[in-house]
Amino acid sequence: MNVFKIALRSVQYRGLGSLLTILSMALGVMMVVAVLTIHGVISDSFKSNTSFGYNILVGAQGGSLQLTMNSVFYLSQPIDTLPYEYYLAFCDEEVRSRELRNSIAYKGLEEYQRSAELAAGQLPVPGLGGFDQLAAELTRSLVQDQRLAYMEIEQPGFFNRFTDTAIPILLGDYFQKENSAWRVCATNRDFFDKLVLDVEKQNHFEFAEGRCFDNFDSEAGYFGAVVGSLTARQAKLKLGDRILVTHGDPSSESSHLHDQEFVVVGILAPTGTPNDRVLFVNMEGFYLINDHIKPVRDDSLLSQPAVEVDPFAEDEAGEAKGDPTPAVQGDAQTAAPKEMARPTGQSAPIDAKLLNRTPLPIEHREITSILLRTSKNDPYNLLGEMLPPRIKEGELANSLKWSPFRPVRSQTGAQAVNPVGEITKFFAFFVDPVRWLLLGLTILICVVSGLSILVGIYNSMSQRHHEIAVMRALGASRPKVMVIMLLESVLLALSGGLLGWIGGHALNAALGPYVESQTGVPLGFWHFAPKTPVFQYLFGNSNLPPALLQFAVSPEVLLIPGLILLAIAVGIYPAVSAYRADIAKSLGK
Repeated sequence: MNVFKIALRSVQYRGLGSLLTILSMALGVMMVVAVLTIHGVISDSFKSNTSFGYNILVGAQGGSLQLTMNSVFYLSQPIDTLPYEYYLAFCDEEVRSRELRNSIAYKGLEEYQRSAELAAGQLPVPGLGGFDQLAAELTRSLVQDQRLAYMEIEQPGFFNRFTDTAIPILLGDYFQKENSAWRVCATNRDFFDKLVLDVEKQNHFEFAEGRCFDNFDSEAGYFGAVVGSLTARQAKLKLGDRILVTHGDPSSESSHLHDQEFVVVGILAPTGTPNDRVLFVNMEGFYLINDHIKPVRDDSLLSQPAVEVDPFAEDEAGEAKGDPTPAVQGDAQTAAPKEMARPTGQSAPIDAKLLNRTPLPIEHREITSILLRTSKNDPYNLLGEMLPPRIKEGELANSLKWSPFRPVRSQTGAQAVNPVGEITKFFAFFVDPVRWLLLGLTILICVVSGLSILVGIYNSMSQRHHEIAVMRALGASRPKVMVIMLLESVLLALSGGLLGWIGGHALNAALGPYVESQTGVPLGFWHFAPKTPVFQYLFGNSNLPPALLQFAVSPEVLLIPGLILLAIAVGIYPAVSAYRADIAKSLGK
């Protein structure tokens, strides 16, 4: 006698009751699978993505978690901005020299030098005879050396000795198409050249089409753009497309569309990270948009009212002033760079708008945060623990030489955070408790479904006493009858579990596009809950053998033994009742 076939026929005989029991169990298992998979895949992606080629985030003081979510995952609004000079504090002498020479303060130094040369040529020094030109030259050289030394142009940033990679980013704008919007991240090409996707394998960004934008090129000028794979697919962007970005959150009443176009020069290959749903633009071009120019104040002459410096200021005739002759004020002046005319919408040819511009002086620049990778000669990440408190206490601001156009009161307090630590705390204090609550509720559904198996089998016992007595008369032993009842319970539970597993992953596939659009994390039917070290999770770092502590398996696999144990637990009472059934009495009915 095949006990499995008998149990299966018994389940089929009570078709409607068995089907309802299976559906009840399937609902519970479906919820368990969905919770385990979605939470596991997203949390695993969040935790792994924080090791994204940098170990410190530097940003404006405020919520450390908000800074992490905004800068790493593009999920919240920026706290505030930092002066561009903060970024230069982490750069080497080559980058600092290039950037500082593109400043109002340095242009003021050049203008002062030209004025000194004119004065020296027109007004000989009395009493020196033929040595007046030599004396003037020595004076000019001494003054210039003193000013260059004060600005520290030829020196690395104060924190450069701790730095391997420093990359600035600027957030706040969006790219909108129809009813969808994607974050815009302004950065430089170091973002794609120096950041890594997988620290262990040293995987870098790859381009499905096109290339990375350059600082300046003949195709896009300063206005090149690189599109994440998900953004390109959803917005149907392709190489050569010209796009406009929206200032601020599109849902805000104050948001508006910028009139400066960016040119798509590259599309990233899928990375499975939040960068897939972002539009990256060249930071140099981003600064040249009117609303992104930070006004500066010249406070060098305390006896006079502060003067606002507008690089796009126009004269009475409505024409751009260009590079007006600056008046020397203390150590600097308010010269605006040449060719920095205000954009005029569609009145100028698009190519001229793209190419006929010059970089914005650093005093007019701001950044949202700095992605910082400390020195690689630090295997224990001691610098990652040492720098954040020092930066938070103001050492970053105090390390800079501030020009009259960056007075002390314009300095913005900075903070530095460890993104891995912030995400770990976020999951420990907020996400994990919610996951356990959801798991508790779904397990309760499974228990209730198990009880329905118990009720279904037990209620049928009064109708099956004769059936059991016949089996006993045909030679079935008491243990075999008991096994048949337990098998019936296990079949109901496993059938519901299989249906629930399929339903849970089908739910994942249905929610996948939404999850990916919101978090950048791909989720599909064949995504499983990440492996977990079971014994370490249950017993901690106890004295168990290392092999057991390192044994890891997906929590979904544990559903199978869990359902079998639940089925045995709820089926044991009907099985014992069948075991004790009186044959003589049942056959007499």
